[in-house]
Amino acid sequence: MMREGEMIMTKKEAIKKLTDYMKVHNLGYHLSMDDGCPLLTTAYHVENAPGYCVESCVWFYGETAEARVYYSAVGAEVCRKSGCREGLLRLLNFINARVFLSCGDGCGTLYGTHMLYTPRIYMTEDDCYDITITTMIPYDFWEIAPIETADYLTAYCPELLDRLTCDIFGVLVGKITAEEAIRSVEREILGMKDE
Repeated sequence: MMREGEMIMTKKEAIKKLTDYMKVHNLGYHLSMDDGCPLLTTAYHVENAPGYCVESCVWFYGETAEARVYYSAVGAEVCRKSGCREGLLRLLNFINARVFLSCGDGCGTLYGTHMLYTPRIYMTEDDCYDITITTMIPYDFWEIAPIETADYLTAYCPELLDRLTCDIFGVLVGKITAEEAIRSVEREILGMKDE
């Protein structure tokens, strides 16, 4: 019987589950150490993002993994040079307040749609200007929903960031206002009708 506070899955097991999943699905990755913490990095080819790429890092801490999916250096440079970051922050605030998407296996055959994780999207404050989706994932969740977690990390987050590209970078380059981007997210991501 499990005692209170006892973890079901260990950090080592979580790393193995994710790397095995990535091997089976032919997803390239690099496993390294970052200040003594295991770090898994990968890049995804996407349709809309600057450079047609989003990248991800997963840090495996003691009891929790921290997953970040972000635009490549090309996107960060657009953000750094933009004079419209205030509009971006308004859009990101809206996304954090309203976008809670359910994710599923794409076919509906392995598992139903769910809202197991709630990512946050933001612009980093370390002078890198990365626009990133970050999620903290306790290993016990990983044990309960291993396929859902791997799909979330390798498909859902990169796809969501790619789907938000036109609105995010439309605001950053001044082609659309934050209000127009918010209406677009309501229509295209949330499925709301224009009023």
